[in-house]
Amino acid sequence: MNELKKTFALLLMFILIVFTLEQIKVGDESFIYFPSHFYFLVVFAVLTSVSVPNLRWMSFGALLTFWGSIFVLIAYLYLLRQGMGYLQVTVIEAVFLSVAIWIAYQLNVQMSASESIMAALASSTYPNHTLELANATPQVEIEMNRSRRHSRPLSLVILSPEKIQTDPSQKAYSTLREDLLRQFIHARIGQVIAIHARETDIIMRDHEGKFILLCPETQRESSALMAQRIQAAIDETMGAAMAWSVSSFPDEALTFDELVQKAKQGLPDVDTTAQAALVEG
Repeated sequence: MNELKKTFALLLMFILIVFTLEQIKVGDESFIYFPSHFYFLVVFAVLTSVSVPNLRWMSFGALLTFWGSIFVLIAYLYLLRQGMGYLQVTVIEAVFLSVAIWIAYQLNVQMSASESIMAALASSTYPNHTLELANATPQVEIEMNRSRRHSRPLSLVILSPEKIQTDPSQKAYSTLREDLLRQFIHARIGQVIAIHARETDIIMRDHEGKFILLCPETQRESSALMAQRIQAAIDETMGAAMAWSVSSFPDEALTFDELVQKAKQGLPDVDTTAQAALVEG
């Protein structure tokens, strides 16, 4: 937690330095002049890198490549309009943007570590055999290959728990409370799912918090009945709603990723104002 605080403080200090450099005067001129689009790009890159799930899980190299490509395009268009006299400033901008991306990546690493600690604590309280989606690839490939080779049915169930809402007052306390509740509630949901799933079913959870069940040798109708039982059990034990959807191989999709996307398309839109019941559970 101390490392997370230090990284967050470093990020704030870096942004403060970037925004105050232009105020430093050398004679009657600014020490350095950054165009307005650079400030926007730095802030936007940092905020999205630490808040957008698909960016949060990227490596530093991938993040740098992604934002570097955007920066190169913007810098190229800017130099075409303003001339090559701004090339030196552009190089300095690239250095500052790289530092910002590195700090954002370090912040992601520290937040992931904190989340892992909370997840481990929650899992020890509510034991279950839910796998993170990224770690379930070998088992998923085995079942998909078996179904293809022997022309056996296979279905996939996706279950989406309601989001947690907290009291907006006392922001620091409510944010910590939300993180802790989410981890414990997801662990409890995973335990309920494990009770109703078969030993041969693979239970996974993606980075969005959705649970994915891969059900070998199972027709679509049977998986739908299991999803209904899980939904009823979660409502009974936790007083919470659970949206679910089913997709099947080979009728609706031929690969695991296609099965997941097909199932997600079947999820109903959930009104976020009606999601506070999960906290009460």
